[in-house]
Amino acid sequence: GLFLWLRMPENLDGDAMLPRALENNVAYVIGSAFYCDGSGKNTMRLNFSYPTHEQIDEGIRRLADVIKKEMIVASHA
Repeated sequence: GLFLWLRMPENLDGDAMLPRALENNVAYVIGSAFYCDGSGKNTMRLNFSYPTHEQIDEGIRRLADVIKKEMIVASHA
């Protein structure tokens, strides 16, 4: 395949997190788009077919930064 499926902790919302990821210059496909029942908010699909290895490394670093911040916010909610 050309994609990775990422499942985050249940209390994280990839749909709500997408604008913050885009602000950090990284994008993904929201996982909830693949669920007919509205679930899957804590999932995302990542593509690795086009970017270079260096771009993938940088994208994962940026995405990890966004996820870490979301985890901190979620832990205080």
